[in-house]
Amino acid sequence: MRFRPTAVGEGSDPSRVEAFRQLFDSAYPRVMAYCLRRSDTRSDAEDAVSETFLVVWRRLDEIPEGPARIPWVFGVARRVLANQYRSRDRRARLEERLTPPSEASPPEFEAVHGALERLRPDDREILTLSAWDDLDNDQIAVVLATTPANVAVRLHRARRRLARQLARLGAGAEEVKSQDPSRTPDGVRGVDMQEERRR
Repeated sequence: MRFRPTAVGEGSDPSRVEAFRQLFDSAYPRVMAYCLRRSDTRSDAEDAVSETFLVVWRRLDEIPEGPARIPWVFGVARRVLANQYRSRDRRARLEERLTPPSEASPPEFEAVHGALERLRPDDREILTLSAWDDLDNDQIAVVLATTPANVAVRLHRARRRLARQLARLGAGAEEVKSQDPSRTPDGVRGVDMQEERRR
């Protein structure tokens, strides 16, 4: 069931409700996509999104202004998902999440997923925040609670490790670059992003 922003705002200050609604409207599609890519089922993703926005409502006055607002929400979603993972066998979840694409997927997706599977979880996280969630270094720093300089170093190292893994799989970095201006490809992790946009 889709999260309803009115559910947290009933009986509250109208200006606060409106501020929350504006943030919800701008952040919801990206946070839902973020959670879908990191959850085993749509239900798990919806639970994570609902809990994320409940935290956002409670901490609305703490949210930074400007470009850091949505990355701050991503940071909340990341912690919510981490709590979900702790209740399950982490290794089994990672293996399920990294199941190679179906035969119908483009070959470059298979190469990317195969290479990502061989990376450490922190390398996968920072690479996907950059490539799939389209965040810049400053925004990733907000999500990971670190500095942009640290993000730049970690991202550079993660990209080198990914390139090495791609080379081992017989694919070069140029072969797996998306030609689509949208950096989040349809069908990643089995999520039909066109269907998601229609919801």
